[in-house]
Amino acid sequence: MIKPLSSVALSRQCLRGIGQIYLQRSAWAGACFLLAVVLQAPTLGLACALGALVGTLWGRRCGMVADCEDGLHGYNGALAGIAVLVVLPPGVLAWGLVVLAAGLSTWLAQIWRRTLPLSPYTGPFVLVTWLLMVVAAVMQWPQAAAANSGGTPLAETALVLGTLRGLGQVMFLDQPGAGLLCLLGLALSDRRAGAYGLLSSGGAALFAWGMGLPLDALALGLYGFNAVLVAEALRQALPGRWLVLFGAVLVSVLLTRGFQWLALPSLTAPFVLVTLLARMLTQPASAHLRSGDC
Repeated sequence: MIKPLSSVALSRQCLRGIGQIYLQRSAWAGACFLLAVVLQAPTLGLACALGALVGTLWGRRCGMVADCEDGLHGYNGALAGIAVLVVLPPGVLAWGLVVLAAGLSTWLAQIWRRTLPLSPYTGPFVLVTWLLMVVAAVMQWPQAAAANSGGTPLAETALVLGTLRGLGQVMFLDQPGAGLLCLLGLALSDRRAGAYGLLSSGGAALFAWGMGLPLDALALGLYGFNAVLVAEALRQALPGRWLVLFGAVLVSVLLTRGFQWLALPSLTAPFVLVTLLARMLTQPASAHLRSGDC
């Protein structure tokens, strides 16, 4: 029988779930990330918290108590919750879909873990969000207002903005201040995580600039956020494999650009694809542990 949780313990698990968006088992990191979302828009912050709560309760209901303590059933729900309000304007339909998308993404993650040797990472969130976008287009639901890029900046400005925003775009955040809060959350969890996050986002922005990719997309951080997740995932899973990590970060930028050519929102799909491929190529199947899963 699963023991009931106090509100403090449940809040800690939910915050750890938000922290696991960046592969951090830290409630303090999760609190920083949640604050960054609230800074962008309070409604997004509420959707993030609600999604993490739904995922965590679902995991506990299914008996995954230890995983919930680590936050492993909250992060896909948190991301899916944010995604709903990025696609749709707030309303009864949107809030109902936050609960549905969070539950569905958590359920898919559980199936993934039972049937495949590698972590689902944020794959379930990606699949659910793509499905939501298709359904919203077919049903002709009203769309949320699109972010304004603010025009094409100078290259130097684009590199700085792209680096900061790349840290926040993991959660659809395009304010530089939100990116700084995400960096703070990473550093609070692990100083190396903060350093890798900053270097990977900046390196991806520099690589995108060197390739001549669009400066407006670069300035929005669209080439950096997958690199941030790739760097942290491989830092944990493949310590010391610098060449693999560096190559994976660059490939994540190329994949992001490929999704743009296909006119398909990449979300965190490049991170999932690159990380799973790197782990499959460098580790035997028996070594694909779930430690540090995201």
